[in-house]
Amino acid sequence: MRVLKPFDPWRSPLCTCPPKYTLNPYTGCAHACRYCYITSYIRDGFRARLKEGLLRNLRRDLAEAGRGITVALSYSSDPYTPPEGRLGVTRRVLELLMRHGARVLVATKSTLVRRDVDLLRRMPSAVSITVTTIDRGLAGKLEPLVPSPRARLRVVGDLVKADIPVSLRVDPIIPGLTDDYAMIEELIAAAASLGVRHIVASIYKVKPDNYRRMVEEFPEMERFWRRIYWRDGEVVHGYRYAPLSLRSEILSRVASMARRYGLAFNVCREGLPHLDSKGCYCDASHLLPPGG
Repeated sequence: MRVLKPFDPWRSPLCTCPPKYTLNPYTGCAHACRYCYITSYIRDGFRARLKEGLLRNLRRDLAEAGRGITVALSYSSDPYTPPEGRLGVTRRVLELLMRHGARVLVATKSTLVRRDVDLLRRMPSAVSITVTTIDRGLAGKLEPLVPSPRARLRVVGDLVKADIPVSLRVDPIIPGLTDDYAMIEELIAAAASLGVRHIVASIYKVKPDNYRRMVEEFPEMERFWRRIYWRDGEVVHGYRYAPLSLRSEILSRVASMARRYGLAFNVCREGLPHLDSKGCYCDASHLLPPGG
């Protein structure tokens, strides 16, 4: 089974990321975030399980791909999903990638990435860390098995001190719930003070299963979300999007905040390329140092 695969953003016409490879050491993610849509295409998506023969298959795939490739960890499962703390497989994956001269993009919302700073600083790497909201109580409802926002920001600081470039993902911004501009600015200001160089944001996208979980947790929001996603929104490549006017309003404000703090900015699959900083990408690949 091939585990190193060319990046395929579900053939979304809104994806602006450059070509690369993706690698998911785990199938499923035990973080079980309520807004997550992996359960729409991964069976039993909130049960993280190690891919069978992962390291053996990865050695074969890397030999075929050659040196100097860019590899993203991970887009369908957090590489630091909770079982990783016990299994340590992502660390072994990083060791293999380093030996093969790969350039590595890590996307996570876990503080466990701190464990592997020694490896990440020895290879061309960049880390994207998601902090959906700085409100600890709200984050606990949205992401009940994820470290607190402040704990994640402390890891951001640790990575920057280790000279590992960091992108902060304010993602997803959920209309009516996490779109308070004062709180978003507080988060961006905190990131800037820690040395973050890049902000990525996008608006919550609806799939039936994640919508069910969201309404179960926030029943008072159902009428509003029904209006903006079903009555006024649109279906784009299999996802329900909020109206373009609303998305543009929110993301334009966030882009302005980022630039006010001297940070580059990108949206992710929003169809608003005019908001993107020139030469920057939502996968943070522009932050990768040369080498490999």
